[in-house]
Amino acid sequence: DPNQLTRTVVADDFRSPVYDQVSLGIERQLSENLAMQVGYVGTFGNDLFQTLDGNPRVPFGGPAGPRVDPTRGVIRLRANAAESWYHSLQTGLDKRFSNGLSAGLHYTWSRFTDTASEVFNTSQGEVAVPQDSYNIGADKGRAAFDRPQRLTGNFVWELPWMRQQQNLVSKILGGWQLSSFFTLQSGAPFTPLNGSDPTGALAGIDGLVGNAIRPNLNTDRDLSKMTIEEVRAAGGASLFRTLCGMPSPTCAGERVGNAPRNLLRADGIGNVDIGIVKNTRFVNGQNMQIRIDMFNATNTRNFGIPDGRVTSTNFLNQWATDGGFRRIWLGLRYTF
Repeated sequence: DPNQLTRTVVADDFRSPVYDQVSLGIERQLSENLAMQVGYVGTFGNDLFQTLDGNPRVPFGGPAGPRVDPTRGVIRLRANAAESWYHSLQTGLDKRFSNGLSAGLHYTWSRFTDTASEVFNTSQGEVAVPQDSYNIGADKGRAAFDRPQRLTGNFVWELPWMRQQQNLVSKILGGWQLSSFFTLQSGAPFTPLNGSDPTGALAGIDGLVGNAIRPNLNTDRDLSKMTIEEVRAAGGASLFRTLCGMPSPTCAGERVGNAPRNLLRADGIGNVDIGIVKNTRFVNGQNMQIRIDMFNATNTRNFGIPDGRVTSTNFLNQWATDGGFRRIWLGLRYTF
């Protein structure tokens, strides 16, 4: 029966999402080459793309129970069903290039929430489908792209000595330039996952998108404000209670967990890039440049999103992710 085939479809009214943006900014010139900015930016999305179970199983029907439309099989539906809310305070301090120096410093404090962040899984800690097909609004929580705090800075500095390179000594000692770019940022949110679907709430669709069922909270601690190290020290997986199977009388009426979507947050980012440039000028506009670029110059481990399944032995093991490493590039360029 072709109607029983597993398929991915788009909704009949599938269309472009709608975004409304509000911004208000104030800029103040502090000196001839120095300016400061402070502003609010808000973005509100409607009719955003979302993946849904287009033919979910009847509640408490079990993993092999009937579907809403028993004449059709598993349907992965792309629809305009999600919403988003973004609020931010954005500040900046910029110095235009003068006296051999240009620089910038910017800080953003924000909050980003939505009911779905993507039609695809953004990480192994979030599955792009609501855990309850009959209450998709309950998936409202932190957006996968929520980064409450972000501080960035940059500068380019032409070292002041022997810039003219009039003689051999100045050609060797002059022409140096130092630059840097740094980023300090909050980590990415991710969802604690139950690791199984004991009542079959997403049975069938989970084979296409993954298991989005969340566990119950087993603590009154505010895990959303704790680091991974703090969550592990407080009990790790024991802070959650996995859902029971269908026969258990202690879990009657329990299809999905109460742990919020994107409750936990991965390790933040601390990255510093440094560039060193030596320009040696010759006659007739000829120039030789030696450049050294150091990416992640401090060799800081910026861990990724760990396994979010509370039943996994690798749960919250961010150290198993690739934390990055220092890279140094050397370049030589001759222009004439």
